[in-house]
Order: sequence, then C-alpha cells, then structure tokens
Amino acid sequence: MRCVLLQCEPAWQDLDSSRTQLAKMLEAEGDVRGALVVTPEMAESGFTMHPQHACDDQGAHFAAALARTHGCFLQHGFIERSATGFRNVVGLFAPDGACLLRYAKHQLFSPAGEKRAFEAGTSIATARVGDLLVAPMICYDLRFPELWRHAALAGTEVYTLSACWPQVRQAHWRALAIARAIENQAFVIACNRVGNEPNARYIGGSMVIAPDGEVLAEAGSERSALHATLDISRLREWRAKFPALRDIDRSLLGDIPARSGADSARID
Repeated sequence: MRCVLLQCEPAWQDLDSSRTQLAKMLEAEGDVRGALVVTPEMAESGFTMHPQHACDDQGAHFAAALARTHGCFLQHGFIERSATGFRNVVGLFAPDGACLLRYAKHQLFSPAGEKRAFEAGTSIATARVGDLLVAPMICYDLRFPELWRHAALAGTEVYTLSACWPQVRQAHWRALAIARAIENQAFVIACNRVGNEPNARYIGGSMVIAPDGEVLAEAGSERSALHATLDISRLREWRAKFPALRDIDRSLLGDIPARSGADSARID
C-alpha cells in the first residue's frame, strides 16, 4: 500500500488557512487514489491549548470531503468538541468519505497544560485499510509503549502517528518511532509538522519505518510530502521468522478497551 505523509506548516489557530494549505499539498501530489494519507496532530490549528479558538466543528467534514475528492484514505488531526469540552483527535476516512475510526489522544502532554485544555481518550481504535489493520496514535503517545502494546495485541500491523513534536526533542522522536516499530514488529507511519508557534519550533523529520526497524523514507525540515510503499508480505514474513510477539506476557499489562470497525468511528 502507498502512503503519503503531508508534513505541513499549520497556521496558528487559523483553520481556513491551514485547510487551504493541506488541500493544495494533496492536490500537488496528483493521483493518490487508494493511498493512505496522513496529516500531523492538530493540522488545522497548531498545538494550541485554546481549543475554543481552534474548533469550528468542521474538521471531520473537511477531511471526509478531501478523502472523497482524491479517492484516498485520509488520517487527519483536528480538535473536536465533546459533550463536556474538547478532544485532540485524529479521524481516519475512507475514499468514499466514510469515517472508519476516531481516536482521541490518550496521553495528554501535561508539561504544556494539555490535560487542562482537553479530555483524554480512554481506548485504542483500529480499522482496516485494504489488507492492513491500522491503529492511530498522537504525538506524546509515542513515549508510552504499553499503549502501543495493547494495539499490537489487537492485531495492529500499521501504526499511524500524527504529531506536533518540537525540535528541542527531535532526537527522541526518531529513536522512539524506530523502537516502536521494532518492538511491535509493525510499520510506523510518523507524520510530524514544520514551522514556528508562539512556544515551539518544529523541524519535521516525518518517517516511514519497517517492522524490522529499517527507515524506508524520511523527510527533512521543510514543508513537503513524503512517500513510501508498505509491503505487507514483508511484515508477515518477519513475524513468522522471528515470532517475538507470541512471547508477550499479558499479565504485565493492564486493560484498555480496543474499538474496531464501526465502533471505532465514534467517541463516546
């Protein structure tokens, strides 16, 4: 399966400008029918702790329309209103615009006050994209391998990571993304952003990593689209040859709900 990572530069709390940028970037890629396209975390607003200024309840509609227009699968990061506040979410949309899953960020970034501004997710979510079972993660989730392990036990073959990961910890971004691929014997599609915000600078470094840790594609520090092809046979052959996942001691892990299919398209 082809994947395209849109390493964009969100306009600070400017939803219309950010959406226009994303639409133009995807248009410039030409034919992406059937591909899996991934945008960064909060791709419409930047990493704001003022969700009331960065949510117009149109994020899902924008992503669904973009997926339909280009006939692609699209994972898009945006802010969504809940019954009692706001959530930092990604939605995965099918080529016909249907929502395959919604995932709310589980590990909120407390150093920036994200726990005060947003409600945390309480489950992982998976959906099929072609022959591959995909589970999304968001930024700070990368530092918590137990969350990824639960997704692996649910059958995940591809992790799609949308992030606003700052330059100051860029070395951690690369090391942790590769580690998550190796330990879960899965592809990792890690889409970061570029540009500046009031409190941070971002230099991209989006990556696509194979189940054995090989970096298949890696972006630089500029706005760009990164392309790679995922070979599912490579994943399954590696898992059969070196079946480390069979040796997981589930007693060392707690419980977290796993939503799949239609159940993962909504957040309760």
